[in-house]
Formats: sequence, structure tokens, C-alpha cells
Amino acid sequence: MTVGFIGFGEAASSIAAGLHEEGLKDIVCFDVMRNDPRFADGFSKKLNACGGRMLATAAEVCRTADIVFSATPSNHAVTAAEGAAPGMREGLIFVDVSTATPLEKKKIAAIAAGKGARFVDGAMMGALLKDRHRVPMLLCGDGAKEMMEKMAPYHMRLEYVEGEVGTATSIKFIRSITTKGVSCLLIESLLAAQRFGVEQTIVDSIVDSFGPAFKGIVDSYVSGAILHAGRREHEMENVVDFLKSENLPYTMAEASRSWLSWLNENNIKGRFENGVPRNWEGILDSWGL
Repeated sequence: MTVGFIGFGEAASSIAAGLHEEGLKDIVCFDVMRNDPRFADGFSKKLNACGGRMLATAAEVCRTADIVFSATPSNHAVTAAEGAAPGMREGLIFVDVSTATPLEKKKIAAIAAGKGARFVDGAMMGALLKDRHRVPMLLCGDGAKEMMEKMAPYHMRLEYVEGEVGTATSIKFIRSITTKGVSCLLIESLLAAQRFGVEQTIVDSIVDSFGPAFKGIVDSYVSGAILHAGRREHEMENVVDFLKSENLPYTMAEASRSWLSWLNENNIKGRFENGVPRNWEGILDSWGL
């Protein structure tokens, strides 16, 4: 079996490397930045890690692979599917794991159906860098059950959810209200605590309230928000739009989007000479706020 990836950034390359270690031998991919010299070394390392081949177009990936994961930024998901469409065919399973909106997932499903391919709305629900191909993933769509069967030998953590295309993504969006919100609440609290020199007291109190394991959440949620502010800002824009479309409150989602926008626009990630520390102490020591 051949598995393809459209978009070969952090998400796709992490899943591909994990699948390769599970024994998947034939991996192909396409990324619009493939010829940019700034990313040449990165792509080379990612391809070596999964034994993969970079192809010339997204359509060629669809012609070559049995299952294709589209893992582009959410604002490019529909365009990526349109570019891939000439290569879509009967028998292909096209899996979109972006954070495109449920409406956009329906548009992509229609593109796939028009070519005889089956579609899967995939929603990654955990820590991708830690879990890689075993990140929990919710699936719906007419290709979901067959995808689960085909990928069973590779120990992915796939769960089928009932409902129309967009249901899996809707679940992820609702979860993001909490997860992205907690990240931003922690950053706001730590920024205020640092101003008054009580950061350790604040963290100790929070950990005492939520349990010792919460220290790891503080570390990962704060560093993750800084590292991925741009991508998460756009995801929360989609969450806000989703909530508005359902006539639901969106105050907290909009506040999280605003904080992520601030992190992105002020390039907080770029303030760390040796990369963003993966603990809150290192972040406060170096972010210069």
C-alpha cells in the first residue's frame, strides 16, 4: 500500500515517520514549498526519516497513493484539494486532517466525490509531536471505515464518529475552546505574575489545585501556544466562525484568538535564541516581556 501526503510540514512528516517505523514502505508527498532553498535541508531530513519520495504535484500524489492525507494550513485546504483533483480517482481515499471549517470539509468532500474518490474528515485530538501517527484521530465520511481497515496494521488510534462530513472537525473545534483557552489563560496569568515577582507562587498554587500532573500541562500548553501561534490563531478564527454559524456564544474562543494573534504579531517565538523552551520557567526567563 502507498500512502501519500499533501503538505509535508510538522503534522504530515511526524505521521509519516511513525508509519515508516511501523513498517510502511511506500510513502509519497508533495509540498508547495518543496523547491524553496530555505526548506531544502528540512525536507531532506523529513524524507529520510520516513523513506519517502517528494513528487512534483498534489495530483501526482493522488494518482500514486491508495490513501492521501491532506495536512495543509486550514486556509489552503480547499485550494489544495482543487489542485489534487486531477489525480483523484475511484478507489482513492482522501483524508483531510486540517482545521478547515466543517463547511470547507463538505466542499472538499464534494471535490473528491466528483472524481469518484471517497473522503474522510479527520480531526487530530492530541499531542502530535509526542504521539506522531498514534495521535488520537476522529474520523467521519464515506471513506472512514475503509481507511480504518487499511491502516489497522500500523497501530494508528482511529475512532469513527457518526454524522455528516464536518462532524469530526466540529468535535475538535469544541475541544479547542478549552485547550487553546487554557493555553492563553496560563500565558496571561504568568505575564501578570512575572510583573509582580510571584510566578513560582502562582504556578505552585495552580498545581496544588489541579494536581502534580498539571505542571506538565503548564509547560506544554504555554510553549505550544508560542510555537504555533500563527496556525492556532487561524484555527480559532475558524472556531469563532463555527460558533457564530450555530448561534452559540464565542466570547472565550474570540479571546483566545486575540491572544494567539498577539503572540504571532509580536513574534514572541523569535525572542528565544535557542528555540522556545519547553518549560514555563525557561520561557519567562527569556521572553523579555
